[in-house]
Amino acid sequence: MVALDTSTAHNTIGIVGIYDPSTRGESRGPVTYEEVLKYLEARLHVAESFRERLVEVPFGLDRPWWIRDGDFDLEYHLREIALPAPGSWRQLCTQIARIHARPLDLSRPPWELYLIDGLDGVDHLPQGAFAVFLRIHHSAIDGVAGAEILTAIHSQEPGDSAPPIPEGYHWEPDTVPSDLDLLSRAALHGVARPVDVLRQVVSVAPQLPALVSDTRDPSVTSPATLPKATRFNQVVSPHRVFGTAYTTLDVLKEIRAAVPNATINDVGVAVVGGAIRRYLLDKDELPDEAMVAMMPISVRPTATRASGTATSETSTQTSGNEYSVAPITMATDEEDPLVRLARIVTSTAHVKESGAHPVRALIAMSEEAIGGLMGTVQRAAVRALSRRGRAVAAHTLVSNVPGPQTPMYFCGAQMVDTTGLGPVLDGMGLNNGIGSYGNRVTFCFTADRKALPDPEVYEQCLSGAVEELLDAARAKVQAEPAKRAPAKKAPAKAAPVKAAAAKQAPAKKTAVKKAPAK
Repeated sequence: MVALDTSTAHNTIGIVGIYDPSTRGESRGPVTYEEVLKYLEARLHVAESFRERLVEVPFGLDRPWWIRDGDFDLEYHLREIALPAPGSWRQLCTQIARIHARPLDLSRPPWELYLIDGLDGVDHLPQGAFAVFLRIHHSAIDGVAGAEILTAIHSQEPGDSAPPIPEGYHWEPDTVPSDLDLLSRAALHGVARPVDVLRQVVSVAPQLPALVSDTRDPSVTSPATLPKATRFNQVVSPHRVFGTAYTTLDVLKEIRAAVPNATINDVGVAVVGGAIRRYLLDKDELPDEAMVAMMPISVRPTATRASGTATSETSTQTSGNEYSVAPITMATDEEDPLVRLARIVTSTAHVKESGAHPVRALIAMSEEAIGGLMGTVQRAAVRALSRRGRAVAAHTLVSNVPGPQTPMYFCGAQMVDTTGLGPVLDGMGLNNGIGSYGNRVTFCFTADRKALPDPEVYEQCLSGAVEELLDAARAKVQAEPAKRAPAKKAPAKAAPVKAAAAKQAPAKKTAVKKAPAK
């Protein structure tokens, strides 16, 4: 993650929470900087990542080391800003995108937390609402560390105190290793690295037959050759945009019911694909071939693949976090939204059954490579492919990260909304995220400003893609009873039935909430 950073692209992720201070009991006033400082200080023991920083090895001869930072200064990491009047949604998104575009100081623990006031111009937020924007380098956070940090900055009840310090817990800073120490360790690792590589090869050997027998069909997953590049697959600028569109889990379930075997994740990909299709059609830049999304795919063996029979033993053996990062078609060359969704369902199912393999061992092998070399190769590949009008492997990233189902509180204020930002890197100038909080579902995106200069338009494209799928799903469900009815009771023509069904559907505005006035 560190090696892939450039002067204009950083592997930084962000979490945005918006809070209602009316739940703060007697102290219903706005949250102050000093209050947040004390709140975080009492919770530093919950997540070690808060006080760990990187130490670079001279000349990049080895991977950086993590140490406990003896110079940790909480006030440096906590910042407070306020939006100028009127404090609109677009102002908030613009400010967050500008902050997200800045590189983090990797000589300190790589995170910052911004307290943002002045959201009075956002119609759907309660009076006095404030935002918290936590940004952190991807090298410091994985699923476990992310859960730790979210636990650290939130409580389950408005009046909950900080989690108690475990018995025997004592935090001590590490001694900063000297350059000589770091070079000595690098030399030892240089000697041991071939042995480590051999050990990793031995561990991955049992998976080689499966890797060799990869039977993915490019016609349902991704093109057999590198896909054609779009405006999102160039070397990125240093500037970012960010935006969000909303719907509900109930709406996505209603859409899912219209296509056999579809999952919520499939519907999410279909929404993103529909939005990109709308956006590029408007620019007259939609490729003739289907665009491809790169996303994590669960590869736990199905009952059929495991043993032919679902048993408790199979469930135990296939439990856990088994996944692969795989290219999935977004079927952007398909006009019909439900046919598009059906093709995505076929694509994800095909990847699970035939071509997606656990990447844990392969990632471990890559850890033995020199990070600087990996970064250099990646940047050179992106530039070379951009000149040829090709993308590296996919057109965009799509990740689905379900959020908490119960209310969360920050300094006693209840979270009413949450969204997020992802890294934007050379060759991948659009990062799409799907999140949730209770029944609310969020489609968020981070993009290179040069590639997507009008984020409010892409927000509308996301909202329109949800509405399009929902209308098609309702029309299909309402048309099916007419098809099954006896001939003498059937309407004279099928088309008027579909038209009538569409008219009877609830207004589109109930399906998805667009961002407030721009």
